[in-house]
This record gives sequence, structure tokens and C-alpha cells, in this order.
Amino acid sequence: MCGRPMIRHGKTSTGRQRWRCKPCKITTLNEIDSTAKHLDEFLAWLLGRRRQVDLPGGGRSFRRRCEPLWQLWPFSPIIDEVHEVIFVDGIHLGPNAVVLIAQTPDCVLGWYAARSENSRAWGALMSRIAPPALVVTDGGSGFARACKKVWPATRVQRCTFHAYCRIRQATTTRPKLEASRSLYALGRQLTHVQDMGVFNCLCIRLLFERIDA
Repeated sequence: MCGRPMIRHGKTSTGRQRWRCKPCKITTLNEIDSTAKHLDEFLAWLLGRRRQVDLPGGGRSFRRRCEPLWQLWPFSPIIDEVHEVIFVDGIHLGPNAVVLIAQTPDCVLGWYAARSENSRAWGALMSRIAPPALVVTDGGSGFARACKKVWPATRVQRCTFHAYCRIRQATTTRPKLEASRSLYALGRQLTHVQDMGVFNCLCIRLLFERIDA
């Protein structure tokens, strides 16, 4: 506590060296903090390809050393830079676990872990990011409501690939009816659209094809 050098003061029953400060009259042990080393080991496993069973001892010692690190959760940064286009999507890790991600074509801007895709979870992610000019989404549940509240001036674009997947789910890849074949063909064209005028024409045709189907 006083910052002065400590002197040796015998050993414990287990043979560890004991140290004592004469002015403070405090006795302590020289604890070695290996947290940084364990964190490097944990990240190397987490971001690598090795399985725990391939580690020495079947990974038992590794799990014991790195158990406290599972409690650490990195918070996504606050993004005040305004981007033209942001893509958002959710990665489902299980029945009650999803990671919502926002990114640009170049980098990930933020993430949020939740039990499901809902407006509260989307709002928590979007509130840390400056409103972009355009956001591309798959139309997941809760996003539209959160966007109107957090990013009211941002234009929303439905992801053409997800729209195609919904069409493929309804028609299958080998539709038998003529209307279903036309709808599936239009859906495939959506993934190759690069012009806004062509996109609008395809959307109108899709609407009429769905009505006929």
C-alpha cells in the first residue's frame, strides 16, 4: 500500500513464498495474473479451427482456465459516421438465440445478441449507429417498427435475394403450374437487377403474378 519494497517472510503450508511490508505490517503472496495469457489462448481457439477435444488433456484444463472469459461480452461501438447504405440481418444460433448485425459493404458496424428478432432488439442495435440514407433488410419481424422509431428518415430496401428465397419457398425450384413458373422466373431475375427502373417493373409484374397464382 505504501509502495515500498517487501521482504521475504517465510512460506505458507503449501510452500509458497510469503512477503511482508514492514511499515504497513501487511503480509501477502505474490499472485501471478495470467488473465491476459488465458485471453490470448481463448481467442486463438475461438477464432481458429481447433476443437477442444484436440487440445492437451481433451480440453479439460483449457475449459477450467477460460471459464471466466465466457462472461465477457464485447459491446458494439457507437457509430457517429453517416453511411450511405447499411445492411442488417440476423444470424440464428439456436431456437432462442440470434445475433443481429449491421454492416456496410466494407466492415461490420455493430451487433446485438437477443432471444429473437423483435423491435426492441433491433432498436437497441440501431440506436448506437447514425441513421444511414438507405438500409437493406430481409424484412424480419420487428425491424419495420424499430426503423420508424429510431431511423425515421432512412429509406428501407427489401433484400432482393431474400425476396427470391421467399418466392422459391412458395413455388419450389421445379414449379408445375404456369403461373408458378412465371413467378419463379421473375424471382430469379431479381437477383441480377442493377437498375431501379427494372426493379420497379419486376415488382409490379410480381404483384400481378401473385394475384393470378
